Amino acid sequence: MRLHLLLLLFFCSRLGFCEEPDFLIKKCLSNRYTHQSCSKVFCQPWEKCVEGACMCKLPYLCPKSGSSVCSTSHRLFRNYCQLKTYECLHPETKFLINGTCEKKETFAVSLESGELPSEGIVRVKLVNGDEQAYLCNSKWSITEANVVCRHLGHAQGALHHRYANDSAIRMKAPHCLDVTCRGLESSLSECAFSKRADTHDETPAGVTCYLREVEPPSPDSFECVNGKFVSRSKTCDGINDCGDQSDELCCRACRPGGFHCTSDVCIPEDHRCDGEMDCILGDDENNCKGEESSETQDQGVHRGEVRDQEPARALNDNMDNERRRIKSLIPQITCGMRRNISTRRKRILGGKAAVKATRT
Repeated sequence: MRLHLLLLLFFCSRLGFCEEPDFLIKKCLSNRYTHQSCSKVFCQPWEKCVEGACMCKLPYLCPKSGSSVCSTSHRLFRNYCQLKTYECLHPETKFLINGTCEKKETFAVSLESGELPSEGIVRVKLVNGDEQAYLCNSKWSITEANVVCRHLGHAQGALHHRYANDSAIRMKAPHCLDVTCRGLESSLSECAFSKRADTHDETPAGVTCYLREVEPPSPDSFECVNGKFVSRSKTCDGINDCGDQSDELCCRACRPGGFHCTSDVCIPEDHRCDGEMDCILGDDENNCKGEESSETQDQGVHRGEVRDQEPARALNDNMDNERRRIKSLIPQITCGMRRNISTRRKRILGGKAAVKATRT
């Protein structure tokens, strides 16, 4: 079935005489699965699965190990997991920086040159940075754009990972920063920032955040569970365009670039054999002998990008590595009941267990 859909997609795109095949499973869509549906995906390490939904853990259920982190309210937490459990219950408190708190520390995201407050060129000020910086466009994607818009208060994420006029605007600074997100972060400060030596040919990254009243849905749109509309051609490709992952959780097959889990979930192809189980049945980590793990690759190389000749310099701690570490500390649960094989013993009241006599 999967091969049939992919072949049909290939011929339709090349010849243009037929309708694009539908990768989505309609019956499954009625369940309205999201990244919070633990019958489809793993909960975050600071959440627990309760009757098919990911719910907030209490802070004391987090592992005790890990370095301290500071929140936007300048409250110090024992570790990243403890902060995220607190944020789960108090969404206004978000991650700021790994380490102790300093009163003057701030992290800021802004958009400039846009006609609306919800669009423009992205600028950031890192906690340990002296001034604002642009983000590089070459490694910019909808994954990072969704996090930027969510950080700025747009719960449905980004409409486009570009701004209509961003290609015509040249940077006003000699350098820009690369940013890598997983896609479910609530704050851009949780993503990994790095700086390359030579970025003078770069254009700045732009974004248009999703506003339903401004951008009416087109006839071929897919409605995400969070109410956002995305192109149907962007479903089942392994990329979380919706921002709540609902475009990737009911797929009979995946488009090129996606890996199909047995649970009918599409994940990015580069998440396969990366040392972390993403498919709920673990099929993305099967038959990985001889394949390079992403843990051995350089930071910042993702989604099939070519390695830079000059290695990038990390500007902050990669909190996705900390998320993976916390996840590895969670006890593994084996489903089902242990088989109990019992033997019947007969004994006289007050006697001892009989033993087989031996010949002398």
